[in-house]
Amino acid sequence: MIRFKSDHIEASDDSLIQLFKETDRIEYATDLYSKYIELVYGVCLKYFKNEDDSKDAVMDIYEKVISKLKTHDVDYFKSWLFILSKNHCLSELRKSKRVFEKEIDYKKINGEEPSFLPFEGDMKEAQLVKMENCIQHLIDNQKQCITRFYLKKQSYKDIAEQLSMSWSRVRSLIQNGRRNLKICIEKS
Repeated sequence: MIRFKSDHIEASDDSLIQLFKETDRIEYATDLYSKYIELVYGVCLKYFKNEDDSKDAVMDIYEKVISKLKTHDVDYFKSWLFILSKNHCLSELRKSKRVFEKEIDYKKINGEEPSFLPFEGDMKEAQLVKMENCIQHLIDNQKQCITRFYLKKQSYKDIAEQLSMSWSRVRSLIQNGRRNLKICIEKS
């Protein structure tokens, strides 16, 4: 793990919190967080079982610590940080589970297959031409997301990172793009 070099790191947790709140200088919060970065990484690794996801979560938790320390009264920082880290990991796992379940369950609506699933099953040449034409009529962001998700088989997370968008924005663009494709294909 990364270790930060600082003169403040030997100060007590309480004094670093107090200095951060008084001065709003981020280095005090960074010094405080760096004392426990291995604890946070260990918690994340326990839940994600993946080094890359754990490292990402360590940075996300750092951002949460910075924002929450300003407004929360923290008596025992190490315990508070442990709970914050655990809750963050559980929340992210719940989100990914919901997405995974939605991607599986969306194929069945009330026990029936939906009437329109782009890029799945056998398609006739005429349908493919219609689909290609309709994709060209989508707005740029929808076109990029639809193409990456269905044709390049990229995940929402990968698309979000590559296009510098939030995960929820990518999801929305794909859903709206899918709806717009259906409307366009039905019209043509």
